[in-house]
Amino acid sequence: MKAESYTLKIGPPALRVTDLKNSLRFYQGNLGLQVNRSFEDPDDGLEIFELGFAGTIVGALDPLLILKHDPKAHDLQHNFAGLYHFAILVPNRKSLAHAYSALEKSGVRFDGFALHLVSESLYLHDPESNGIEIYRDRPFGEWNHDSEGHVLMDSLSLDLGGVLSELTDRDIKLSTTFPNGAKIGHMHLRVTNLQKSVNFYQEKLGLHISADWSNMGAVFLAAGSYHHHIGLNVWQSLNGRRHEPGEKGLEEFPISIPDFIPPAMQSGPVETGSESEIYDPDGIRIRITSDSKDLPSNHEVEGRK
Repeated sequence: MKAESYTLKIGPPALRVTDLKNSLRFYQGNLGLQVNRSFEDPDDGLEIFELGFAGTIVGALDPLLILKHDPKAHDLQHNFAGLYHFAILVPNRKSLAHAYSALEKSGVRFDGFALHLVSESLYLHDPESNGIEIYRDRPFGEWNHDSEGHVLMDSLSLDLGGVLSELTDRDIKLSTTFPNGAKIGHMHLRVTNLQKSVNFYQEKLGLHISADWSNMGAVFLAAGSYHHHIGLNVWQSLNGRRHEPGEKGLEEFPISIPDFIPPAMQSGPVETGSESEIYDPDGIRIRITSDSKDLPSNHEVEGRK
């Protein structure tokens, strides 16, 4: 049995960075991505770079990450709302072993490693302190649930030796970070008011609570039976600062929902395959697309508050 998610897909997050050269050195040199397209933002003239994979990998033309170069971007305060990490999902455990081996050889400093019961994860950050998780999902049949149907997750020590046992000596010698491609699996956000943000993702995007850690300052939400598509926490941002235009860090991220119309999009003119945008309670822009024939066209559902 596979985890169902009504084909919800989280697309490439857009990060506003000040030091483009250093950021590209990291994402190209350490993570092994490449710039597949660059262009000027028609609204503000800033350079945008789409990073992805070489053409031999399935889905190579789809970006994994977008960098927006803004040398004048404002620094973040310690209690900012925004990105906790974006999570890159690899296909299997051997792919995770390749990622660890290649990154370790490249000199990347890891922030930590974890077994989450449903997944195994590596944690690191880019030169501008944007958090990154690289993870693989364990088979859905190995996931457990509580009496309320919530997915059981934890943060335990990862058996790195077991992960690396997936590789031969030759594999380790030839490891690249993403030999089999990867995609964005979920987004984890720092928020200023946990309940307000939970309500937003439930009421506006139709997600449900998949794991409730609210007594520890976090909640995870999903579509279908996936462990989570959105993570929220107030660990360093409770009652802190909302995201403001022109700040470093997460600019926006897209969600594609081909077969479902989220509540935030159930009004307005109809046109198949259009896009809407909405701002979460902390000012992060989310772009929503759907192939449903009932989708509102070019309609900004909810403006910045």
